[in-house]
Amino acid sequence: METFKIILLTVAVCVQVTPQESTGGPPIQIPKPNISKNSTHEVLYSTETVTLHCKVSIRASELQYDWYKDSVHLETDHQFSISVTNGGSYECKAKNGSSESEKSDSYTITLQDLPEPQVQSDWTEAFPGEKVSLQCVIPGSETWTYMWFKGSETISSDETSIKDNTLTLSVKSNDGGPYMCQAKLKDRTVETAKSKAHSLTVYGSEPTVVLKQDPSYLEIYTGEQVKLTCSIEQNTSKWEYKWQKDSVEVNSQTYTISNATLDRNGEYTCTISRRGMTFAKSTKLNIREPPRPELSIESEWKSFYPNETVTLKCAIDGDSNEWGYEWFRNGHQLSGDGDISISGNPLSIRSAKASHSGQYSCRGKHLKRTPVTTGQTGALQLHVHDNTPKPDISKDQWFEPFYTGEKIQLGCNMPGDGWKYDWYKDSKPFIRDPMYIIHSASPSDTGVYHCTAKRGNFSVDSETLQVRVEEPPQPELSIESEWKTFYPNEKVTLKCSIDGDSNEWGYEWFRNGHQLSGDGDISFSGNTLSIRSAKASHSGQYSCRGKHLKRTPVTTGQTEALQLHIHDNTPTPDISKDQWFEPFYTREKVQLGCNMTGDGWKYDWYKDSKPLSTDPTFTINSASPSDTGVYHCTAKRGNFSVDSETLQVQVQARPPAVLSLETELSDIMSGNILTLRCNVSDGKQWSYAWFENEKQLNGSSDMYKVTATEETIKSEFKCKGIRTERPLYSALSEGFTANNIILKRKILLAISGCVICCIVFLIIGCLVLRLTRKPEKKETVQDDLFFSMADSKNQTASPLEEYMDNSPTEMEECEEKEELLTDRVSDVNVDVVIKDEDSPAAEPNGLTSFKGL
Repeated sequence: METFKIILLTVAVCVQVTPQESTGGPPIQIPKPNISKNSTHEVLYSTETVTLHCKVSIRASELQYDWYKDSVHLETDHQFSISVTNGGSYECKAKNGSSESEKSDSYTITLQDLPEPQVQSDWTEAFPGEKVSLQCVIPGSETWTYMWFKGSETISSDETSIKDNTLTLSVKSNDGGPYMCQAKLKDRTVETAKSKAHSLTVYGSEPTVVLKQDPSYLEIYTGEQVKLTCSIEQNTSKWEYKWQKDSVEVNSQTYTISNATLDRNGEYTCTISRRGMTFAKSTKLNIREPPRPELSIESEWKSFYPNETVTLKCAIDGDSNEWGYEWFRNGHQLSGDGDISISGNPLSIRSAKASHSGQYSCRGKHLKRTPVTTGQTGALQLHVHDNTPKPDISKDQWFEPFYTGEKIQLGCNMPGDGWKYDWYKDSKPFIRDPMYIIHSASPSDTGVYHCTAKRGNFSVDSETLQVRVEEPPQPELSIESEWKTFYPNEKVTLKCSIDGDSNEWGYEWFRNGHQLSGDGDISFSGNTLSIRSAKASHSGQYSCRGKHLKRTPVTTGQTEALQLHIHDNTPTPDISKDQWFEPFYTREKVQLGCNMTGDGWKYDWYKDSKPLSTDPTFTINSASPSDTGVYHCTAKRGNFSVDSETLQVQVQARPPAVLSLETELSDIMSGNILTLRCNVSDGKQWSYAWFENEKQLNGSSDMYKVTATEETIKSEFKCKGIRTERPLYSALSEGFTANNIILKRKILLAISGCVICCIVFLIIGCLVLRLTRKPEKKETVQDDLFFSMADSKNQTASPLEEYMDNSPTEMEECEEKEELLTDRVSDVNVDVVIKDEDSPAAEPNGLTSFKGL
């Protein structure tokens, strides 16, 4: 319901009586009135009062006025003017006897919300002695006066400089804190709320200058980039920075040397300044040239034949772990490839070529300080011949593998004359001859063969040749499942496998010693035998063997027999429950098992036909009533599945434990015993466990007593029931803290004390008034101590003086009002106490509040 206040103003409206009215002529026609307001301000705020006037263009006596707000009639006692404090649409009409005007045009009053001032300043931190300005900004074009506050205290202009909307501080060490401002319109009763706080931090000492060097090495090599950074430990802003070395100055927080040279050695000074304060600090920079490497070759000769290994080494005195190396051939930088590898300071050519010939040099590159490199070493000439003759090794039959009994013939040949040959098997020499023949191969002849051609002091190895001699491979028979027993209608797949190229072998199948051929249920594909729909008649011992497709005489032996068993019928899965409790209680563990005879089964669990899990065991670690339902499982393997019987599981909530207080408030506040009771009301025999701040206490009684110390009345107590039979324990009670009730009582006593003090002061005031009053001539007592605006113009004495001069009856009225106030306060106090006593304690577990206090 919209609330508004109508203030009646006593307005003397002087109208002249027209001749028609005095002579009793016909009723006048009252024209349509107009509404005007008394304020000239364009913007009106929600805290202001506006007076509206209902004006009629004729002069007539005894006119009455009806006012309407948003088309609702207002009880205005027929006044010419009204005062409003709410926005809305207003109308009025005038009337005289049976004549009345039509309603005026609606007059809309819009009251705006007060704007919110804001404290604006670039400064959130300062040091003693600095000047900081804060500005109070408020939107709009109104003219405001401003008040400033530091915390809850008002800032006066005697303490600091305040001009218009600006507060200027000459910062002292105790000037830190939140600052707020408030605005008030000049010549109007409009005052904003306080602004949000602007925090100003004032440091107690001068700023600390911190210098950093990046990189932070003790020595800087020429060519490196160095950054010197100057900062303030207090992390403040608006400082001006200046770096200086000798006569060079840089106005920046960071001094950067992009390419260090020896002439940059020396001391660097950073100077900081802000608002008249200046501080300085210096650091020293040490720059030197990088060391120079040495290049050497790791052999007694410098010319090589193709495929020889060449090693060059680049060395720098000092810590070798700090340096990497760059290599150059004929002035061009090298990178690692298939023949050249660079690891640490060696360069290795594992297989030399003529293209590796040239002039080699190296230089060091620092591993951690990327731009730092040394100068290049002097050039070293390396020569590699164009080619080297290489032996040709051959095999007259390229079977892989050879089988036992076959002939193997190997040959070694090198173009030209004068070569001698050595044969090696698995790197062991065994014959000197250009030809090596094995007339009847055996598995012991398997190995890696190569030959070496020698001429003078130079030798060249041939490529290696792999010879493998094996017995014909033995196939392996396997069943394409984890199980070997099957149920009717399942699919069975057997696989006969030979290691190697499967395209070289065909397969023959046997059951109970007789070779099989395909029929309506059994089919062959490659190395696979498939039974699409198993029957008990398919049971038996199965085996297979391989037959080489290209080398016709070669066949393998038969595999060992594999027993295949097909059951006559299909059982259902066995569903079980770990504990057959009926019911289970909340937080208990429920474990259901599903088992199907045989191997390879996977399981799906369902509750009320909704899928749950895919494990053989379904476990509910902490049961809840929502777990109640009908469960069953399904055993699956391959495309075959079987459902179990259903199983009912019921979960019931644990009985609740209720914690109650048995102690009077006076005993707790006097430091006596705090007594608590725990009860589980389900008709069973219970012991109890007690907890203080989640830590279990000693004792198993339903009562727990503890001395009411400052620590214990702030502690939170809980309890639960325990027993040796199911349920083994109850639900944990809600927590109880005695300090909450004590605080509530203290507040009630404080309010009562304040009320009693007010009554005492009122009685004393009345007594003093009676003793100090002078008897004078009794005057007529006004009916109302409040006086109108018209009476205030003619009255000379103040209301207080008039009241002091009244007859003794006023003292009697004071006593009556005192008694009335005393009775009223007593009633209020009693009502509060009764309401507090009758209300249950604010604990959610149903704790009973104190009684009779």
